[in-house]
Amino acid sequence: MKRTFAAIAQVIAYLIAVVMVTIVVMGLTKLFVGDWESGGARMKLFGDGFLTVLGIAITNLLAFLLLRSKAAVRGWPGLKVCLVWFAKGGICGLFMAGLMVLLTIAFGGATLAFEHGELARYLRYTIPLAGCLLIAALGEEWLFRGFPLTKLAGVLGPGWANLLMSLLFAAAHLGAAGSNVLALVNIVIGSAVAGSLRFTPGGISTAWGFHFAWNCTQVLAGAGLSVEGLDVPGVAFSQSGPEMVSGGAFGPEAGIGATLSTLLVLLFLFGFFRRRGMADLPLPLRMKNGSRQGRPGWTVS
Repeated sequence: MKRTFAAIAQVIAYLIAVVMVTIVVMGLTKLFVGDWESGGARMKLFGDGFLTVLGIAITNLLAFLLLRSKAAVRGWPGLKVCLVWFAKGGICGLFMAGLMVLLTIAFGGATLAFEHGELARYLRYTIPLAGCLLIAALGEEWLFRGFPLTKLAGVLGPGWANLLMSLLFAAAHLGAAGSNVLALVNIVIGSAVAGSLRFTPGGISTAWGFHFAWNCTQVLAGAGLSVEGLDVPGVAFSQSGPEMVSGGAFGPEAGIGATLSTLLVLLFLFGFFRRRGMADLPLPLRMKNGSRQGRPGWTVS
């Protein structure tokens, strides 16, 4: 119990440190470089994401150098492994987001149409936007699936740690425009998927690929995200059905389509990890013998 409270205290201290360091980094950037937030939605997304990643990197470096915390540098295997598992995570995210959009169109009264003759304009906007989403996804995954998840998994086990961080991840989205109870439930489930992918051999890179593909698929379809000001030209995604089905102002992530697609992937991952000897992922459901060792490379590293 003492180790558990100590780990929780370290995670809280770490998150506070990241916030403080990132605020300092953002303040210095505005002072010496300028206000990136005035450059539009894409520039704000890139600036916020890049400076958050920088804040996390600085905090992790300080935690490792000053406190000798190995948890601050875990989760990043070799480059080749990271690239392979980033792609695998991306396939998972693409499937989940694509299924969500299709279900929203089929049952939520949504429509998706690409405007004729607007392909060049669409690509000019979405290619840089994809880069911004790549950085933003890295910031969120490194923050939630890096030190905090690694530290808690060491004392609570991967399943309980994943559930706790998924709830915290959803709480971080409470202020998003149009959010409701179903949106938060879907975020918890989606976060449980991302958190469980962190325990694959690809570590954080797998969760990063998943998160990037999940966000990017929605944006490329014109469905939007909880980011104000994004207006993708050349594509029109409209919702007209009941809010519970279509997602309403929050977008498809707040609809039943997202619930079904995320639950389907979550159920797949239950079997996926069980076959590899990790019965408490994505959520804390243990085998009778309580084993959670798993195959080599399929643990916190």
